[in-house]
Order: sequence, then C-alpha cells, then structure tokens
Amino acid sequence: MSRILVPFDDSERAREALEYAIDLFPNGEFVALTVVDTSSVPAIPNTASGDEDEVAETVETVFGDVEERLETPERLAAERDVPIETRTRLGTPTQEIVEFAETEAVDHIVMGSHGRSGVKRFLLGSVAEVVVRHSPVPVTVVR
Repeated sequence: MSRILVPFDDSERAREALEYAIDLFPNGEFVALTVVDTSSVPAIPNTASGDEDEVAETVETVFGDVEERLETPERLAAERDVPIETRTRLGTPTQEIVEFAETEAVDHIVMGSHGRSGVKRFLLGSVAEVVVRHSPVPVTVVR
C-alpha cells in the first residue's frame, strides 16, 4: 500500500489534488499536511519544547485555527471511505514538504499548483516547482 502526501492549504487546487490522489491511488494511505508559513512572521515564540498543546496554542494564537483547514481533507476522505492522517508543521512550505517526504516514509506526493506564471512566478516562486526539484519521491502536480 502506498503512502501519499498531499500538501493542503485549503485552496481549491489542494482539494482537487486530494481528490485526484484518491482516484490515482484508490488503495493508498493519505497524509494531508498543512504547513503554517512562518516566513513572513517577524518572531515566533519557541515551539521547540516538544509540548504539542503549547505548540498548537502558539500556532492558533499567531496564525488562526489550523484545525479548520484540516476539516476539508478529513471530510473528503470520509466521503470516499479512505484513511487519512492530518499533520501540521511550522516553517517554509517548500522546506517542510520536502523534509516530511524525506523523514516520514512517503511514497508519492500529489499537490496542487496555483498556476502562477511570468512575473508572479518569478517574484513569488512556485512551491510545486521547488518540491518537484528537491523531492526524494515522485511528485504529481495537479493544475
């Protein structure tokens, strides 16, 4: 059975990627990963204590309720009767997605792309492109 990572930011593209992943790997185990992007935050309280409740409280205080973002993948998986695990990480999305794939026994990544091009892509970068270039496992990008 394949373990499929689906980075999830609660966008329409992320929902489409999860649905596509379920169709592509009907017998897979799925992980929806939400990365709370800390790159634009000037300072974050120390979350290295390892206390999950303290980390969750810090995330909610600084970034809002992340749990609400993960309700969608849980609902989609339940509708299709497939197992899903939801995880949250703090950091830069590209780095956290690649690191998760390196350390968490993932077989494939299926992710959405916001379809930026031209100047927007140059200035904002493409998370999907960086993940494709650095991932230790195959990546399918859904546009």
